[in-house]
Amino acid sequence: MKKFNTKNLAIIIFFGILLVGMVGIANAQQVSPDGGDSFETAVKLEPGNYEGVGLIEEDAKEYFYINVKAGQELKLEGTFKAFSDSWGEEILTLYSEDRKQLAKGGEGMDKGEQTSFSFSWIPNSEKDSYKYYIKRECTWHIIESFSLDISLTDRYDAGAQTDAGDTVEKAMEITSGEYKAYLSGKAGADIKDFYKMAVKKGETLTVKITPPSEATMKIAMYDKDRRILKDEYASNPGAIVTNSLAITKSEDIFIGVICDRYCSEELVAYTLNITTEGVAVEEEDKGGTLIDTEKEVPKSITAEKEGPNWGLIIGIIVLGIVIVIIVYFLLKKKRQY
Repeated sequence: MKKFNTKNLAIIIFFGILLVGMVGIANAQQVSPDGGDSFETAVKLEPGNYEGVGLIEEDAKEYFYINVKAGQELKLEGTFKAFSDSWGEEILTLYSEDRKQLAKGGEGMDKGEQTSFSFSWIPNSEKDSYKYYIKRECTWHIIESFSLDISLTDRYDAGAQTDAGDTVEKAMEITSGEYKAYLSGKAGADIKDFYKMAVKKGETLTVKITPPSEATMKIAMYDKDRRILKDEYASNPGAIVTNSLAITKSEDIFIGVICDRYCSEELVAYTLNITTEGVAVEEEDKGGTLIDTEKEVPKSITAEKEGPNWGLIIGIIVLGIVIVIIVYFLLKKKRQY
């Protein structure tokens, strides 16, 4: 029987680890495919890291596209290197499905220089998913090589698997509690989050948002007819905003958390706190309708609850007895005549 060779085992383990590592690298990095020459022929990309060489000639363009869900952040990060004997330039442009320019990044490079730039975009909840185009071009000098990382990060609101609606009609139903949520600020179209909260008369609804230090935010409360009941603005960037409303009618209140494109240059990750205090003053009668217990009770209902008016009844009986006595004496006197 042959003795087991530990040296051979070590060699097998070494090559096994090397193979697994090479497979991991191959999966993490992909060779960038050739793009289409127009929006119509754009080539689909998935999230990942793409390695490639410069475009074949100056002024050439490549078109790609990627699908993004509402509530996801699309981020493009690129590193580009010029040839050692010439200048280089790289430009990336992001377009909407209807081919409107949304974001753009670009850099010129000296000979042999390497540079990096990035930008991101977050859509709103107008649609469930979006198609975005990416155009890559060199308008001056081609580059030697590049590395492009495309990522999708979930920025869903209030623990849901989607983005809170950006209108009253699409408001996300919510209850009292603390939640994490996101808005895009300047880096996207997601500048409003609407929530719907059922409240009772007699309660006080309080909404507080804690923004990042650079964001200037607003809270607005609306009724079902989209009328503003009360709004509060941050006094300065990074200020915590609180809005309280005394509820005078049992209904759904709509809460708008707003950070427009001038509110922040970057992604806005905020904390939302919703609380209710006080005791509802409504109760349900036998017919199933709500009665306000603070309203004055009608006299007929009060009389019914208090029972018969004995003073009135006794008065009538006494009056009847008096009348009978008077009639008796008048008849007796008449007989005497």
